[in-house]
Amino acid sequence: MAVSASLLALPLASCAPPHPAPHQPLKTIARLTCPQTQGDLTLKSVAADGQSCAYAPDDGGEVSLQLLPLGGKDPAAVLAPIEDSLAAEIPSRSDAGAGDGNVKINANEDSGSHGKNKVDIDLPGIHIHANDDGASLAHAGGPAKSGVQIDAGDNGARIHISEPGEGVRLSYILASDKPGPNGYKAVGYEARGPSAGPLVVAVIKTQSDDHDAMRHDIRALLKMNVGG
Repeated sequence: MAVSASLLALPLASCAPPHPAPHQPLKTIARLTCPQTQGDLTLKSVAADGQSCAYAPDDGGEVSLQLLPLGGKDPAAVLAPIEDSLAAEIPSRSDAGAGDGNVKINANEDSGSHGKNKVDIDLPGIHIHANDDGASLAHAGGPAKSGVQIDAGDNGARIHISEPGEGVRLSYILASDKPGPNGYKAVGYEARGPSAGPLVVAVIKTQSDDHDAMRHDIRALLKMNVGG
């Protein structure tokens, strides 16, 4: 079974070249820059304090930006509530009917688990293949990079990504073959900012499987705000 979440594989395509160009320094900002349009995204609302804004994609999904201070905390801990809220948008493994064929994979090492079903997950720049003999993870154009953690099963995938480079560059992808309560099949975020914060967090929810143009639009918004 294949699970496609091309919109939410935000940083993966940029990791494809075997020798990627170094990231530019990330900057500290106090307010978001939210243009009226960015590619296929149209601005819906902007908070008066400049800490958040929302966009409407062409497919009826949702894209929002927020400025998230770290307050000296670990970025993963600050982002955990966002992950919890996104998880409610996608069917759980039991609700989706997943069996015991789940496969857990860490980049650059074998999972060591032996599922009972074949799993094929294809995302832009990353491909996961698993069966009774184990599992493999590969990046297009080069070997798998550290900082990628995947929990993949017959009905979906959960992916955490930490890109190399200065500052914070984190992504979370949650995809399912079956839509959740609001019709979304893939949700996630990309968080970018200096190590001390604040982070610009783009939260994405989509009912579709293929939105490469939106992926580029979201990356453009992040770069417009914090650089990199």
